[in-house]
Amino acid sequence: MIRRSFFILAIISSLFSIARSQENTKPRAQQKPAEAQEEKKEVAPQEAQNEALRIAIQSLANQIALLNSELKSLRVQSERNTAVLELLLNEERLGKVEAKIDDAINYKANLDAREADIQRRLRNIQQEVALRGGLRREESEAAIRAEFNRALEDLRAQNEKHQNTIAELQAQADRLRKRIEELQKKVEPAEEKTDKD
Repeated sequence: MIRRSFFILAIISSLFSIARSQENTKPRAQQKPAEAQEEKKEVAPQEAQNEALRIAIQSLANQIALLNSELKSLRVQSERNTAVLELLLNEERLGKVEAKIDDAINYKANLDAREADIQRRLRNIQQEVALRGGLRREESEAAIRAEFNRALEDLRAQNEKHQNTIAELQAQADRLRKRIEELQKKVEPAEEKTDKD
């Protein structure tokens, strides 16, 4: 590509020098017959120079068109590579977010199971009092009930926090899925064109 650029610059500079030399040769108003003969001889080389100049300009135009085509192809390939890279990164992020969602759902399920267990034990408070024992049955029952209620409040707070976390993670996953779909649509047509070529 650099060689082509130098070649193009060399052609342009030679074209300018040819154009300058043609400007320096001015037609004379009055010529003698011998001079007219000499000018006819000069016209033929000048036409040859003009033809060479036209061919050089056409070659230069063709090379510029080819260079523009290559630059466009390079830009398209660069955009596709960027989209593929972004697609891979977003797929990796989505995998991590989905793993976090699974962990949060499992933790929430454990919290729900613990809450259900405490509620079951609250319903059977008499059995808890008998298992723990104590001199005053009513005081023991009140202490156990207060302990279970504190544990339930704590579990409900954690449950609500994890529910919010799950909702945020799912919203993030939805955004990533949408972006991945957009990138896949952008990348797939380029792959189909490449396969056809």
